Amino acid sequence: MNVLIITAHPEPDSFNAYLAARAGEIFTGQGLNVRTVNLYTENFDPREGKIFYPHLQETDRFDALREQRQHWNSNNLPEDITRHIELLKTSDLLLLHFPFWWFGMPAILKGWMDRVFVYGGIYDSRHRHENGVMQGKRALITVTAGASAGACSYNGRDGDMRFMLWPPLHALHYIGYTVLEPYLIHGVRGGLDGCEKLKQQQFLDQSAKDFADRLANISVWPTIPFNKQQDFNDDMTLKSDAPEYSPFVRHRPDKWHQISR
Repeated sequence: MNVLIITAHPEPDSFNAYLAARAGEIFTGQGLNVRTVNLYTENFDPREGKIFYPHLQETDRFDALREQRQHWNSNNLPEDITRHIELLKTSDLLLLHFPFWWFGMPAILKGWMDRVFVYGGIYDSRHRHENGVMQGKRALITVTAGASAGACSYNGRDGDMRFMLWPPLHALHYIGYTVLEPYLIHGVRGGLDGCEKLKQQQFLDQSAKDFADRLANISVWPTIPFNKQQDFNDDMTLKSDAPEYSPFVRHRPDKWHQISR
């Protein structure tokens, strides 16, 4: 089995990067083929734009989807994008490691998705969701946050971190991955000393051990359910008898949303 680990943290000595390294060690120890990509080390450019497409179909305006499809079909995508796509297509398991910044993923990882998940090659109108190109492959995101678990809980002051990770989770599902429940670690922040620093280190050590133990048995890692094509009407709205798996795809707005109108 091929494993691809992508890290999107600017500090190579961060706890997030440490977890990515541990994942690599665990899978290598199991005899798996592990490949790693550090977006910051590669100085990956997250900005999609016409400068990356030498044979533009339109010179007066930039249509990202049209240019991606054209350059995919003609094998004229940038070298780094072609390499990353090949890594994705030849990997059975994808791990994304990143910090939780401003209630989402870092810009470099969002830009990586913008540029690497190319239209025509990674998805199209016939290959999306459960019929996506990555069908049969699994993906796991591991996210570290400075705020406490309480602050990031469903009733926390900073909001429900698990729900706010919907964009990357749904993006992975959109291109066909079976998405595993994310591994979230809170309270990862600097500036501590004395007893507080020692207490945090003990917590991080235990979290790393738990992470390693779970990766060693990743075959039983729980997955995230998503609605399938048959759950939707012709206009792509959820059928009245279809199940709800997320507050982002639901039958009706919650009461607070109705009041706020």
